[in-house]
Amino acid sequence: MRIALLTFFTLQAALAAQDQDFRAAGIFGDHMVLPASTAAPMHGFGPAGAEVIVTPSWGAEVRAKVDARGRWMLKLQTPTRGEAGELELKCGGERQRIRDVLFGDVWLASGQSNMEWPLSRCDDAVEAANAATLPTLRVFTTTNSTSDLPADDVRGQWVVCDPDRAPSFTAVGFYFARELVARGKGPIGLVDSTWGGTVCQAWTSAEGLTEFPEFAEQLARQRRGVSAAEIDQRRARFFEALHALPMQSELQAAQLPERWSEVGLGSFDGAIDYVRKITLPASFVGQDLTLKLGAIDDMDTVFWNGRRVAGSERDGVWSTPRRYTVPASSNTSAQVELRICVVDTGGDGGFTGTAGQMTLSSRAGGAAAISLAGSWARSRRAALSDLPAWPRSEGGPNRPAVLWNAMIAPMLPFGFSGAIWYQGESNRGNPDQYARLFPAMIRDWRRVMNLELPFYFVQIAPYGYGGDGDNLTARLRDAQAAALELPRTGMVVTLDVGDASDIHPTNKLPVGLRLARHALAQHYGDAQDRDGPVAKVARRDGDVLRVTFEEAGALVLHNGGAGFALAGESGTFHPAEASVDGRVMVLRSAAVSAPVWVRYAWSAAPEWTLSDEHGLPAPPFQMRAR
Repeated sequence: MRIALLTFFTLQAALAAQDQDFRAAGIFGDHMVLPASTAAPMHGFGPAGAEVIVTPSWGAEVRAKVDARGRWMLKLQTPTRGEAGELELKCGGERQRIRDVLFGDVWLASGQSNMEWPLSRCDDAVEAANAATLPTLRVFTTTNSTSDLPADDVRGQWVVCDPDRAPSFTAVGFYFARELVARGKGPIGLVDSTWGGTVCQAWTSAEGLTEFPEFAEQLARQRRGVSAAEIDQRRARFFEALHALPMQSELQAAQLPERWSEVGLGSFDGAIDYVRKITLPASFVGQDLTLKLGAIDDMDTVFWNGRRVAGSERDGVWSTPRRYTVPASSNTSAQVELRICVVDTGGDGGFTGTAGQMTLSSRAGGAAAISLAGSWARSRRAALSDLPAWPRSEGGPNRPAVLWNAMIAPMLPFGFSGAIWYQGESNRGNPDQYARLFPAMIRDWRRVMNLELPFYFVQIAPYGYGGDGDNLTARLRDAQAAALELPRTGMVVTLDVGDASDIHPTNKLPVGLRLARHALAQHYGDAQDRDGPVAKVARRDGDVLRVTFEEAGALVLHNGGAGFALAGESGTFHPAEASVDGRVMVLRSAAVSAPVWVRYAWSAAPEWTLSDEHGLPAPPFQMRAR
C-alpha cells in the first residue's frame, strides 16, 4: 500500500498540470476593478499546452498558452478610468465570463488587526454603513491561510460596496477608499489581505529575507517541510493509516456541495467519506473519464469501486477545483461506487465549489455529462487526533514568508496602484530588527511587482502594553519612521486617536482619511498637506533647545505643551516647557542647564501636544542637538 501511494504521488505530480481545471486566478472575478489605461496582467490555470483566449468587450481578443506547470498569463490593454466592461474566457470547449468590470485604481490593504478591524466595530459604524451605497467602490477580501512555499491561489470574491456589505470591510481601508471616491478618484478597488496578530517577516518573501540570517533556519525547515522525500513518506503513512480504518459512523444523507460548517461539522478536523452509487451510460464504460468535483477543503482521495484512482493529498490545494482522470483500466463496469474521502486539518472543510462544477464525463464524448451534485451519503472515518500527525512545519501565521506565500504572492502579477499598511504591534519586542525588516519588506514587494509601489503606512497607536521596558514602543514607532527614507512612502501618525486601554482604538476614520491624504498628494498629485510637523534639527542656545520643523504650516500646541523632555550628556530626561516661535519649538527645563538631547511623545501611550493648523499631529522623535 505504501509503495503504491508513493508511486501515485509521483505520477500525480507529473500529470497535475495536464489535468488542471481551466480558470482565472481567484483575484479576477465578477465586480472586480482593473487598473485603467494600462497593459493589465491577468493570469490563471489550465491544461498544459492549451490555448487560452480572453475577449474583452472593449477591444480585441488576447491569447496565451498554458505552460508546463498549468499556468497562463497575458496582458489586457484596459480602457480609461470610469469605463465598464466584461470578459469572455475560452480554453478548448470551456467558456467563462467575468461580468461588471470597472477600471480605475486598485489598492492593497495589508497588515495585522488594526487594518483588519471591521467597520462594524468602529465608533460611527451605523452611520457610515447606512451611507455606503458606493457602486464604484469594490472590495476583495482574501481568506486567511498560510503556506510554506508560494501557493497557487487565494480565495475570496469581489463585492460591490453597499450598506449590507460595508460593515464587514476593513474600516481603515473603507475610509481610505471612500475618501478617494469622494474626491473623484474612483472607481476604486480595495484588496484586503490582513491577519491579526501577525509579524512583518511573515508578509515578506523568502528571497526578501536573505539579509536576515535569524530567519534562515526556519525558512530551510519550511522548504524541507514541503519538498523532502521524508515528508512524502510521512504523508503516505498518514493516508495508509487513514484508509486502513473503518467508517466510524453510520451513513447519513448529504447534499453536495456542502461546507462542513453548514451541516454542524465546522469544528471537526479529520476525515469524512462521501459515497454515491452511479450507473454509467454504456458509452462511458471502458473509456477515460473526466471527474470534476470543484474545490475541496483541504484534501481528498477518490476511490472507484474500492480502488484509488485520484486525489489531492498535499497542503495548499484547498481552493483548487478538482479535475481528475478516471483511467479506462479502472472503468470496467457500469455499476460504480464512487467514494471521496475528504480530509480537513483545520478550519472549515468540505466541498466549497458550486454544483455546476461537480460532473463526470467521457473524454470520448457520447452521452451528456453526469451531474454529481445532489444526494450522497456521508460518514466519519477518523478524527485528526486518531491519525499520525500530518507532516508539516510548526504551523501558524507568524513564521517567515508564510503569509506572503499564501495571501500576497498568489495574486501576482496584478496591477496594484499602491499599498496601505497598518502593522507593527507584533514586532514591538525587537524594534532594532524592525528598523531593517520593515524597509526590506517594502523593497521586496516592489522587487516582485517590478514597480516602485506607493506605500503608505500607519504608525502604531498609543496603548499601555502593561509596561514598556526599554521604551520598546517608542523605539518601534521610530523604526517605522525609518522607512520614510524610501521614496514614495508616507506615514500616518495616530498619537491623537489611540486608546491607552485598548490596542484596537475604534476611531478609525482619521486613520483612513490621513492615508488618503498621502495618496491624494503623492499618487494623484492633488495640492494638499499630508504630514504634520516633522522635527528636522535641534540646536542648543544656552539653556534652551530650539527644534526646527519642516512639513508644517503653523505649529499648534495642545494639552499644555506636555510630552517634551530634555537631557544633558548624562542622558537623564526631565520634562520640558514648550513654546512656539514660528516653525521653531523652544524648549527649556529647570533641571537641565545644558540640554543636549530632546524627546517628544517617547512612551507607549504618550500625551500628544503638537500638530499643524489642520490637526495633523507631529510624530514622536528623539534627537541630539547639533
